[in-house]
Amino acid sequence: MPQDLLPRIFQADLHRFYTRVVLPALDNLPLHTGVKISGPAASTAEFLDHAHMHTSNMLAFEARRSFALTLDGLFERQLRIWARIHVPEDRRAGIATVEINKLVRGTGLRHGLDLETGQVRATIEELHLLGNAVRHGDGGSLTKLRDRAPHLWRYADNTVAAKSEEHAILSEGIQLSDRDFARYVRAVTRFWGLADREPGAVVDVPY
Repeated sequence: MPQDLLPRIFQADLHRFYTRVVLPALDNLPLHTGVKISGPAASTAEFLDHAHMHTSNMLAFEARRSFALTLDGLFERQLRIWARIHVPEDRRAGIATVEINKLVRGTGLRHGLDLETGQVRATIEELHLLGNAVRHGDGGSLTKLRDRAPHLWRYADNTVAAKSEEHAILSEGIQLSDRDFARYVRAVTRFWGLADREPGAVVDVPY
């Protein structure tokens, strides 16, 4: 059987993206707690301090959402490349039009990958919904994501929640935690770890 080194290459690429790009950036974008975004301030200095922390948090969450979108796109590109080399030549062009969740399930079945242990399939599906919600800002993916992962919305108070609902800017309220991002990375790297049938394969990269 010929070697299939793509799963190992793809896993390594995802690992490098996370450890060399994402983590250093997130270290420079810490999340502040206890930020007041409504109500009177005791002083101008307090108002300015909390305004600074609030805008810093907005930037930090935007970065995390953007990285999730990139991670989703990177994994999808990898998956379509891998899927094409494992189907007959006359079916390769059609891979481009297969819906991503269907492609994840189909390749999992074709290669005998256990995508249920560790919720790999479900987590990848959540990541894709998140990527679409970040990309488009509204639509079906946002609705499905809110039903499926309500924990991604952590409003500081009811005022912000009401404004988000009123102005239909729910996508702006997605507050992705570092723990959730690591969960997505574990899912996509585990997918490729399961697909790697060569000696020395690492199924679970420790994050």
